[in-house]
Amino acid sequence: MLLLQRAKDTSFGREHDFAEIQNLSDYQAKVPIRRYEDFEPYIQRMVNGEENVLCPDKINFFARSSGTTGEPKYIPIHDVYLTEFRKPRRVWMRQVMQHFPGLIRGKVLGVHSPKIEGITPGGVPYGSITVAMSGMRSQDELPKDTFGMEAVPRAVFLVDDFDTKYYLLLRFATQENVTLAATINPSTLVLIAQKLQKFAPRLVSDLRNGTLDNWDNIPDSIAAELRHKLKAHPRNAKKIETAIRENRLVLPTEIWPNLVGLFCWKGGNAPFYLNQLDQYFPEKRRMDFGYLASEGGMSLVLDPEGADGVVAVTGHIIEFIPEEVAESNLQDAIPLLSHQLEVGQRYRVIITGAHGLYRYDINDVVECVGYYNKTARIEFVHKGGNMLSVTGEKVGDSHVTRALSAVAELCNFGMRGFCVAVRYSTPPRYVFGVEPESEENEEDEIRRVLSACDEQLQKFNIEYAAKRQSQRLAAPQLAILQSGAFERERARRIKSGAPENHVKPRLLYASLDSLEALGVQEWWE
Repeated sequence: MLLLQRAKDTSFGREHDFAEIQNLSDYQAKVPIRRYEDFEPYIQRMVNGEENVLCPDKINFFARSSGTTGEPKYIPIHDVYLTEFRKPRRVWMRQVMQHFPGLIRGKVLGVHSPKIEGITPGGVPYGSITVAMSGMRSQDELPKDTFGMEAVPRAVFLVDDFDTKYYLLLRFATQENVTLAATINPSTLVLIAQKLQKFAPRLVSDLRNGTLDNWDNIPDSIAAELRHKLKAHPRNAKKIETAIRENRLVLPTEIWPNLVGLFCWKGGNAPFYLNQLDQYFPEKRRMDFGYLASEGGMSLVLDPEGADGVVAVTGHIIEFIPEEVAESNLQDAIPLLSHQLEVGQRYRVIITGAHGLYRYDINDVVECVGYYNKTARIEFVHKGGNMLSVTGEKVGDSHVTRALSAVAELCNFGMRGFCVAVRYSTPPRYVFGVEPESEENEEDEIRRVLSACDEQLQKFNIEYAAKRQSQRLAAPQLAILQSGAFERERARRIKSGAPENHVKPRLLYASLDSLEALGVQEWWE
């Protein structure tokens, strides 16, 4: 319990008798499970500059991320925590190199969030944890390309205009030999491929001439950093030009023939976007990053198969509470460790780390899918409590993802994205929001899609089926969203401060107004 001994003289450590704790049982008895809002008074003291509150270390950064209540969370970051976080990641990198040895022969195409978003009253910068992971700098200093294999200069990601940023990303990436594409969310890989189609004509000219046709919306300091890095690539210009002339997709795999694979999340609601990747990156293997958050790295992915990883026992202290027990009686639940999980069961995750969050309910649900020797393999399912439930049906992200993915396949109906909300009519009804890939859809096709949405959600959520059959829920509606709805929503969230690489497509809307704000083109019922 070295972590607790180090923190025994902190405010939190003294309040909870850390000096008297000898083993895990003592720790569990003295320290109750807490949610972020329970830690918030301590963290606010740290934000204001007070030291030795939750941890004894000097805080040099706060990772800011979205909270379930709408208010952002501030996670204390310091050198000891970063060492703890990185320890299992080194093992993961070894597995990456073992399965994708060809990646070292070229560049990595990734998306970053390098912006320091602000300074706390105590004088500590905050932003995405990727800022702290890549090395600290002043707020006015441009980020350095410390990795050495990055296809896109990090300064590109400081550009605010969304389309300008993605054009720059593609302009630099298409002049390089990209051997790996890595973004946390698979939706970002889909977006990059779609932007490649949109920007193809501009890229032909710029790649042929080694230029950038428009420097508008790019601040002078960033422009000065980027100008000397532009290169010509006539061969890729020719490939793009040929695809345009033949009226076909510009395939990323054609532009980057040495691409060995893709890295992105594969659990939760990712499968819908993974299916879309097939048309852009055919036959490319995908490896999961693992179950990660600003609060810690909880799993270690060993191979490209599946979306699971081994519990990262070498980093933080990780406990598990059965999901059903966590919903009814979290504090009195008997916590389990990584060798005690039951295959096929779901659990809430409780984490302790050097950041000072002790027995922290991270509000995530994972499923045990098997074992690696004596350590459980887990897969992220959804956020705890991230559900719609009008009359006890408890519709979660995973239900919606599986249902709508099945609809897309059964109806041969391409979607750029989807979401679900509730209309509180009498009786209430669910509303499926979909953005079709095609802007021309026949009435019969739309009605088949609406019917399939209802049927598939009943298939994947038996409680929803029971409520529909008992008429406690009315037949659902279908909202056809305007073209570009999800891309605009993504841009809005990034502009309002969400880290670019961490923006997850939102599937569940408690308020119908929020769905309507995406832009509804047609209503069907």
